[in-house]
Amino acid sequence: MFGQGNTSVPDTEENRQIYRKYCTICQNYKRHSLKRYQPGELFCACRTSTAPSMRETGCFCPACELFTKLHLRGG
Repeated sequence: MFGQGNTSVPDTEENRQIYRKYCTICQNYKRHSLKRYQPGELFCACRTSTAPSMRETGCFCPACELFTKLHLRGG
């Protein structure tokens, strides 16, 4: 999930808690071990991961409250 809508995601503890409800169980997050790469969490706020290129295998972004509230796009 990337902040490519009208608003980027503030990097707050509240948003990190929301993030952990969705992203840590995401197929992409687990399959590609994204917790090992910076930023490690809240990719929608930080925009870019240091993870190597990967093929998307599924995404929980549309289920996330931040996705809807901040008009984000998956990817």
